[in-house]
Amino acid sequence: MNQLIEQILRETNYLNNPYFVHLHNGTFDKSDFVETQIQFYSAVEFFARPMAALVSKIPCPEQRLGILRNVWEEHGEGDSERFHKFTFLTFLQRLDGCTFAEVQSRVLWPELRIFNSTLEGVCNSDNYLIGVGTMGIIERMFSDISFFIGRSVVERGWITSSQLIHYDLHEKLDIKHAEDFFAILRTAWNTDLQTRDAIAQGLRLGATLFNGLYEGLFRARSRRWLQGGFANHHFAKEEKQVQEA
Repeated sequence: MNQLIEQILRETNYLNNPYFVHLHNGTFDKSDFVETQIQFYSAVEFFARPMAALVSKIPCPEQRLGILRNVWEEHGEGDSERFHKFTFLTFLQRLDGCTFAEVQSRVLWPELRIFNSTLEGVCNSDNYLIGVGTMGIIERMFSDISFFIGRSVVERGWITSSQLIHYDLHEKLDIKHAEDFFAILRTAWNTDLQTRDAIAQGLRLGATLFNGLYEGLFRARSRRWLQGGFANHHFAKEEKQVQEA
């Protein structure tokens, strides 16, 4: 199974996603990056919910414990100030002075709704092994992504290394989280050959979904959608042209 995981990660080639390529080479405008990160807050805030739903579907009580621990850690191990959604808000504030009110002022992009809704559906309604595979490989990818984003924003001078928060934690923590999911998959993989298709489907789904989220965020990076109206300058220009015609 380890070979399958590594094969999927290579095939997905997620660190060559345009989002990370442009962030690395300095062609990702800071205001566009900040806007995509504001949108990503929704994924951070939501992620523990399908994970918690998935716990109830895992048949082995002992295997549930690792995932329950992950849910607990997503909630700051009981310390509300260390809830991951709050550490991410702190990252946004240090990155660009962004407040929670500004996050709330945004309309959720369809790219984020697709991501969140897919996780909700898979973890609530599908074979539990597909859900475990999906969540596990996302955790694995996010460890690398967290390292890459954290290093890049420091290199760009957008934040200092001492100010970096959230991403530095997930760089280390999500390797362990991924392994908790993969341990469940390995047990099934090694004891029941009929489970292997479901496991592979889940791993591929998670990798495709997560990589696609960042592709979508990069494509939409100039979008500015606010509650009560659109602020996207491209949209406003098109509207003006229509009115003048």
